[in-house]
Amino acid sequence: MNIPHIDYFGLKDEPFSTSPNPRFLYISPTHNIALEKTKWTIAARRGLAICFGVPGTGKTTLVRDLATRLEDDTTVSYVAITNPNFPTANQLLRAIIQEFEVGKTSKNYLELLNIFKEYLAEQAIKQNKNLVLIIDEAQTLKPPLLEMLRQLMNYESNDQKFLQVVLFAQEDFRKRLQHPRYTNLVNRVAMSSSIEPLSLSQTAAMLKYRWMIAGGQETTFPFTDDAIEQLFTYSKGIPRTQIILADNALLAAYLLQLRTVSADLIHQVVKDRGLPDAQPEPEPQSIKRNVRSEGGKTI
Repeated sequence: MNIPHIDYFGLKDEPFSTSPNPRFLYISPTHNIALEKTKWTIAARRGLAICFGVPGTGKTTLVRDLATRLEDDTTVSYVAITNPNFPTANQLLRAIIQEFEVGKTSKNYLELLNIFKEYLAEQAIKQNKNLVLIIDEAQTLKPPLLEMLRQLMNYESNDQKFLQVVLFAQEDFRKRLQHPRYTNLVNRVAMSSSIEPLSLSQTAAMLKYRWMIAGGQETTFPFTDDAIEQLFTYSKGIPRTQIILADNALLAAYLLQLRTVSADLIHQVVKDRGLPDAQPEPEPQSIKRNVRSEGGKTI
């Protein structure tokens, strides 16, 4: 399908698509810290790493970026599961075994655990492979599935974990882990990190980065400073919302035959969108206090 505003602005690709393409991932300081912590946990074979972030901060794109980086390491064999909400631990374990291409299976859960344990030991000790399991949307994992993952991390030698597990989850997962039921799992977290919303300067850098990756020129970047500030305010720093609003604004500029995106155009886009993901912070209500004057009247 031809996208007219791409040609209009002289671009080769969509700069503000919401598809989790690692090529367009802007590595903010918090993204970089999360990546480095996770890579260290994997390389040191420490077991479990968790990356938290509110929806829209780029966790899924970071998953794909991490997977791309792991592909370049011949000592690593990884599996990424993006929809882990299986009904039972048995089904999740079967999916993991299938993705790792273990070659054996069983209908019995305990036998499945033994099969995978033998596979992990053979790969880690004899083949010197570092096996990595990446799970996105980890907040959807039910308690029995989390307990199964904890069991898998018990498989180890004196100096290394046989399986490295990386969980990417929304912030509410952090609250879940405070429950005493997850004490044993939490005790196995070697490293955790958080992806924070972007600052105003990072918002500008992200938009310009994506523009250049899409084939744009710095001289043709259409967003004014005021427009970027409004994008930041309306989105509260959430990259996904910023990308959606920027894409809407770019199309609006094409339809109006404009070469720049102004703050007024961002206002109009947000108004037309009319959805709660792009609403400014409400003005703080004034606090009314009853104060009695010397004359006894309330003011």
